[in-house]
Amino acid sequence: MERRAFLKGLGGLYGSASVAVGISAATPTSTRSPLSRFKLGVISDGFSQDFGEALKMMKNCGLSWVEIRRVFGVYNTETSPAQIRRLKDLLDQYGFRVSVIDSALYKCTLPGTKPLRHEKDIYLRSFPYREQMELLKRAADRAHELGTDKIRGFTFWRVAEPERLSKRIAEELEKAAEVAKRAGMRLVIENEETCNAATGRELGELLTMAPAPNLGINWDVGNGYWHGESSFPDGYNALDKKRIWHIHLKGVTCDAKLKNCSETFADQGQIDLVGQFRKLVRDEYRETMSLECEFIAPGLTLLDTTQRSLEGLFRDMATALNRTGS
Repeated sequence: MERRAFLKGLGGLYGSASVAVGISAATPTSTRSPLSRFKLGVISDGFSQDFGEALKMMKNCGLSWVEIRRVFGVYNTETSPAQIRRLKDLLDQYGFRVSVIDSALYKCTLPGTKPLRHEKDIYLRSFPYREQMELLKRAADRAHELGTDKIRGFTFWRVAEPERLSKRIAEELEKAAEVAKRAGMRLVIENEETCNAATGRELGELLTMAPAPNLGINWDVGNGYWHGESSFPDGYNALDKKRIWHIHLKGVTCDAKLKNCSETFADQGQIDLVGQFRKLVRDEYRETMSLECEFIAPGLTLLDTTQRSLEGLFRDMATALNRTGS
């Protein structure tokens, strides 16, 4: 999908004037635009690992929030001082705020455990357990430089019976939270299908054992489906809403028994995103959220599917706001 065609499509949703200045106008049936209510961004490498090109395209879509994962061909925690300065300059140039610094914190094997999948088979580079606190400190340094207080983390590679590790994982999260606290950071822990807290229920139960005030949730609305959980309302209802500080949005399609799941466009598949957005409004959620699109459809690039998913999110958000009278 060409960017020009994408913006034209958005024009149909919000009016041609709104596209010229970013999506700032309300929909014809709503008194507010989605971006006036939701702090929506995108993980930038869904557009491009060229951070400047990514921000330029995101700006043309009306966005002003960005989540940083991979930039310039490397994970952000491994960027050089010169690259960090370049990131800061580009954020200032395009007028963006950073929602979250992504890190691979605790996306590793917990010592003494046997992951279900071998680490070499998992797409993301895994830093060994002994390097985790230094990794967290690097993430905190970049968060300080780039203007956010939120760092994303995980719950170790998943084992056969993750509930047996809950106490140990909670202790590890508390330890990381203390390191983050000294740096003035909040940790947002993601429910990730390859990790021990994959569902809303698992993450909610785990965090009751780790009450550190700077330890919260990165709620991924889709990942629970890979373990048979319907994300909304079931997974969402299992979470402490006051501890949700960031959200990942995506589309997931599964068979009737929630098996054989795969990613799809954000407004398609099993997830009731309109219902999720309506509930977020009722729960007065004011923190950030990001489209996380890793779906590549036949004949389309990742950029194509990211743009198409973003268009669907705007539509679902507008519908939700209209139904809630917001």
